[in-house]
Amino acid sequence: MRIISFQYAQLISVVSIFLLSTISCQQTTRVNTLLGQIEGIVKIVRNETVYQFRKIPYAKPPTGDLRFAKPVPHGSWSGVLNGTRFGPSCMQPPYENYIYDKFKPDLALSEDCLTLNIYVPRNISLDASRSVMVWIHGGSFYVGQGSMYDGSYLALTGDVVVVTINYRLGAFGFLASPEHGIHGNYGLWDQRLALQWVKSNIASFSGNPSSVTLFGQSAGGFSVSLHAILPESKGLFHRVISESGSSEGPFTIWHAAIPTSDALIGLGDCNSSESYLVCMRNRSATDIVEGHQYLVSQLLFNTRFELPSGPVVDKDFLPSDPHNILMNKSSDNYRFFQSLDFITGNVDSEGSISIGILSYFDGGFTTGFNRMNLVTLCDYFLPDFTKFIFREKNRPALSKILCSFYAASNSSHQEQNAMHAYADATLIAPAVKTLLEHSNDNNLTNSFQYLFHRRDIDPIPQNLYSIWTNGSTHGAEMAYLFGLEDYPAMYNISVTPADVDLSRTMMKYWTNFAKTGDPNSDGVPRWETYNVTRTNYINLDLNITQGQQLYSSRVNLWLNILPRLLQEHAPGIIVGK
Repeated sequence: MRIISFQYAQLISVVSIFLLSTISCQQTTRVNTLLGQIEGIVKIVRNETVYQFRKIPYAKPPTGDLRFAKPVPHGSWSGVLNGTRFGPSCMQPPYENYIYDKFKPDLALSEDCLTLNIYVPRNISLDASRSVMVWIHGGSFYVGQGSMYDGSYLALTGDVVVVTINYRLGAFGFLASPEHGIHGNYGLWDQRLALQWVKSNIASFSGNPSSVTLFGQSAGGFSVSLHAILPESKGLFHRVISESGSSEGPFTIWHAAIPTSDALIGLGDCNSSESYLVCMRNRSATDIVEGHQYLVSQLLFNTRFELPSGPVVDKDFLPSDPHNILMNKSSDNYRFFQSLDFITGNVDSEGSISIGILSYFDGGFTTGFNRMNLVTLCDYFLPDFTKFIFREKNRPALSKILCSFYAASNSSHQEQNAMHAYADATLIAPAVKTLLEHSNDNNLTNSFQYLFHRRDIDPIPQNLYSIWTNGSTHGAEMAYLFGLEDYPAMYNISVTPADVDLSRTMMKYWTNFAKTGDPNSDGVPRWETYNVTRTNYINLDLNITQGQQLYSSRVNLWLNILPRLLQEHAPGIIVGK
């Protein structure tokens, strides 16, 4: 077992031992940190060494009086912390376990889940001072776990330190009933505390706290985008990558938070002899998960389109709606956002996340392909969708315009056009809007956009989505980003050499950006910067190409035509506001 100390900024251990398990020999390593000593595991990946430190607590267990409260730093520990095993996921309902369980190293659930995992390539030395990448997982702020994403390949590819984190989900992370002393955004506070932990301690793992990139996908992308417009984050990270998630989109704020939260409280049979906060803290974690799941399943409070949980404007973590925050170009928020190098992008079939919604309108998922005819699109789906997007600013004329725009000349394409409408409003146009804001008159930092085109590498979701789309479904890029090479052996999933090459190129892009703010380097195709006059993006496919003005007519509809139509009623209206 290697003993590694940074008290004198040098390696002081020379001893290695092996611990026997029932399966194989397992080599471990120890690091001294400001909080105490931690034992991690040594893995051989691509015939190189990766040091993994797992289940490191960054906050005290959020139970008892710490449930529905801001996280409290964990502080130091006594003895040697066991960092050789992954910890449980935060409390959440079952979600498509037949797809995702094989990727989870620990299937357990617990409220005591506020931990992070660190992946260090090759050696641990202060002299290395590697750039750091902190990953925030997605899952609608409702499901997911950091340990599902093995940072080993990414760490080795770019010689960076990778950190994955857990944060509270669902009601535990986002219940919001201010009247009852429950203010929400606890999951976002968790993320910030994890970033503070990284800033204070990552040097012990050969990381450079002055070169940190925050990246995430879907709900993780929304989270990244929110942290990136809050100057309270200054110094915690220096570059951001938001995958399929933008602060300008309608999913960034959970508009159904208060009615859903109050209904969940009401399911708890709380009585007047104790406060509702105390009552909710005394309820079992399983009861809260099941109650929240019931409310979501009943499609109450417009949850057909709403995410099941998410951030709120609490006047504390989040002072205002993100769109309002970014409207003030002279604000500290806007200046901070432009001080960060920025990548954002999407997959080419983002609307795949709407298939559950479309199946409701179609009348059945398994036979749904081509079932959405023009009448269903224009008389049912679009009127409901525009109510969700524009809320009190909605007008009947909007759905008529959208009907004309997304109507398919060939009925076999109508379902895909409905998916495009959903994706354009919620993910594509908001990403472009954010890029325009970031790059406008910005000569200090870089902006980049991508579009990912490969299908999900896993045949199960491939088959699930095949009656809807043959494109790249929501989240398909993540397998490529974290490395495909072990998939045949670990998951019995076939991978072509061309897909491995694309994966390695993407990992180089992401890690180059983390180190310099520019994804380009020798050995990878050129990725041009984005700005308001040269709206460049890169197509990430087996053949990597450049493009301009991504989905120009579709984006123009949402960012220009519809806002102009509504201007006399709602000046400056933007997607989702």
